[in-house]
Amino acid sequence: MKIILLALLLTSCTQKYQTYHIIDKYNFDKDDPQTPITPKMRPGLKTTNNYCEGQIFFASNAKTNTDRYVKNMVKSMCPDSNFLLNSKLTETWWTTIIYSRSCVELEAHCPLKLKNN
Repeated sequence: MKIILLALLLTSCTQKYQTYHIIDKYNFDKDDPQTPITPKMRPGLKTTNNYCEGQIFFASNAKTNTDRYVKNMVKSMCPDSNFLLNSKLTETWWTTIIYSRSCVELEAHCPLKLKNN
């Protein structure tokens, strides 16, 4: 029982969800989201992209690396559009004394442009 309690104290895990109605792929900042003015669009095909980075002791910073990768992830999704719709960014980070792992997952809908009547 003591070993289980000690393991729980030495391990931590966090998970953060953030949603964005519209993402401008080339002006995206996950910490300071802006809602751009866009042409009329509706959600189309749903797409998902994820990335994980590991870290042993202090060899690298897994959280910083995944934060940097988010911009590349956003830009690579929906290549025919400058926007992503109804997006959800999930960040998961867990650590032990020896090893840490940081993951990000982005779910978004590619937009369909609406024709003007």
